[in-house]
Amino acid sequence: MKRDIAVVVLNYIQYLNIIPGVNELIKFGYKVDFYCNDIESDEGFKELFSDVREYLKEEKYNIYTTPQKYEYKVLLEPYPSGIDIKTKYRIRYRYSNLTAKPNIVCIPKNYIIYDCILCSGNYDSNYLRVFTDTYITGNQKYIGFKKKTKKNYSKKVLLYLPTYGKESSIDLIADELKELQKDYYVIAKIHHGTSFLNNEKERIDKVKNNVDEFYDLHKDLSELLSIADVVLTDNSGSIFEAIYTEVPVAVFSDDINKNKKDGFDTIQYELYKQGILPYTNKIEGIKKVLKEAQSTSIKTKQRKWNRTNLFHPQDLKIDFVKVIEKYLKDDVNQRYYEMHNILKNDYYDLHKQINDLTYELNNEIETKNDLEKSLNSKIVDKDIIITDLQKENKYNKEKIKFLEKQLNYYKTGKLYKIAHDIYQLKNGGKK
Repeated sequence: MKRDIAVVVLNYIQYLNIIPGVNELIKFGYKVDFYCNDIESDEGFKELFSDVREYLKEEKYNIYTTPQKYEYKVLLEPYPSGIDIKTKYRIRYRYSNLTAKPNIVCIPKNYIIYDCILCSGNYDSNYLRVFTDTYITGNQKYIGFKKKTKKNYSKKVLLYLPTYGKESSIDLIADELKELQKDYYVIAKIHHGTSFLNNEKERIDKVKNNVDEFYDLHKDLSELLSIADVVLTDNSGSIFEAIYTEVPVAVFSDDINKNKKDGFDTIQYELYKQGILPYTNKIEGIKKVLKEAQSTSIKTKQRKWNRTNLFHPQDLKIDFVKVIEKYLKDDVNQRYYEMHNILKNDYYDLHKQINDLTYELNNEIETKNDLEKSLNSKIVDKDIIITDLQKENKYNKEKIKFLEKQLNYYKTGKLYKIAHDIYQLKNGGKK
């Protein structure tokens, strides 16, 4: 059965980034189904996925957790989800302006699978087009965004936006957040991973207990950015959310370029080198970079970079809708589409061959290791047997020596001599 659009949404942040445009498509009469995995996980992903499904259910959308028999014209995904959805066109939508972690995100297999990628501006479009076609669209979660000039705070508002996992600055900065409250009204919003993943739970209290206001993923980031005077973050995509909304931003992390991919440096590192993004890896340097970020010079540089590299149309939905409709109507270069399919299929065939050969090689290595282990075990057993025989032989030699000594003692004794003489006489022998 033919259907129009399938949309994969795996967390609330993705939902906020895609839902305005999807609703517009629904108004135009297109049929849309949502997909969200329901998995067994002791890491917290089951709860993360369940959380966004509840929002979709409240809005009465069609939601599936497993592949259906439908064949869609367009599939929208934030990244390969593993859900086997049949579709003609596959489109990657974004849920942040730019990535701060190219070593995790900018992997060929995460992009080549798509017929096009939706980008935030010329900056990412220029390098992502090496994988497939790219289109620049507006950032839908900032529809209606306005900075608030009147604020009910006695201090400047510092918005702390950490990422999660090993790139997070929470463990390093937790105690310093209390110190920053002397100069700022500190608000923190944690990453959706920190909100749900079990190995992140301890970090929640580290932040919550040291700030004036604390929010999880359900707080609208645009609302917080509208009242913030300055943003402090780490190797997080929130760097580019702050720059997009023209809130001055500074970075604190152990290494601003730790997430580079081979020779492809992180964007935040490039901005730091260009004198656009204040950065420190020392606790004592945080106040300094926050002050620097609020200087006229840095604010001007960040604003200029924003306007040059990120897309700011008046209508943040229209370009998204136009791109999706192009694919729904097959109004795309079919020669490009077919050639990209050749590239895509060839890449994944080779990738599968490599995986199969790697699996086979690992099995051979495991078999070899088992044989060596078995052989070593037998060699050890042989050594043990030889050692035992050697010990027994030594014991027997010592016993023979002892018996020979005893025998010699008896031979030299009087009783032995008398017995020997009697034996010789009895047998007609001579003395």
